[in-house]
Amino acid sequence: MRSIILTGGQVENLAWLSEIIHADDDLICADGGARYAAALGLVPRVIVGDFDSLAENILQSFLQKGCMIKQHPVAKDDTDTALALEEALAGNPSEIIILGGIGTRFDHSLGNVHLLRVAYEHGVPARILTEYNEISLVAPNQPATVTGKPGQLFSLLPLTAEVTGVEVTGARWPLHDAAFTIGRPYGISNELVQREARISVAAGLLLLVKVFKDD
Repeated sequence: MRSIILTGGQVENLAWLSEIIHADDDLICADGGARYAAALGLVPRVIVGDFDSLAENILQSFLQKGCMIKQHPVAKDDTDTALALEEALAGNPSEIIILGGIGTRFDHSLGNVHLLRVAYEHGVPARILTEYNEISLVAPNQPATVTGKPGQLFSLLPLTAEVTGVEVTGARWPLHDAAFTIGRPYGISNELVQREARISVAAGLLLLVKVFKDD
């Protein structure tokens, strides 16, 4: 079963959002993400957070519909999305998708990217999905593919201090036994030359950013 974490980050197109969320997904809302669920007529299994960005009437409406509410203090160590991830992992999902995880707060956006590593350490594949990008991890024994039309952009960035043994095929700039280090972002804006590119690493964690829109 997939676990969907709906956050309060920026979502411009609710129709896009409704296409992503399936009826059999385990839907978890992180605080203000419940606003999107309400707008779509969806009832999450649980809403977590300090509820500093969610109107009381929305919260009460979901409570009446049987949604579990888990409120945390404003002064806490974890972000609302981190708490939602904890809820998702407890259900042993096959995959976790974080929706709305990138927005106007860069600190929260970057923090959400770091949560991909938490899911990885629990053995669960996770990705952040927006209308513009998909962000996921490439790890040892966990290769990735980028599919689409020739010319589609994707970028690679290290999440650990060093990533070694990087292999990229099917791209305009292929790589063989390459290394990435933080501070040298030379993996930005690679592109497909055929319908599929393959990426793998020998050691370290690499961020794969697929670009859907380039505005």
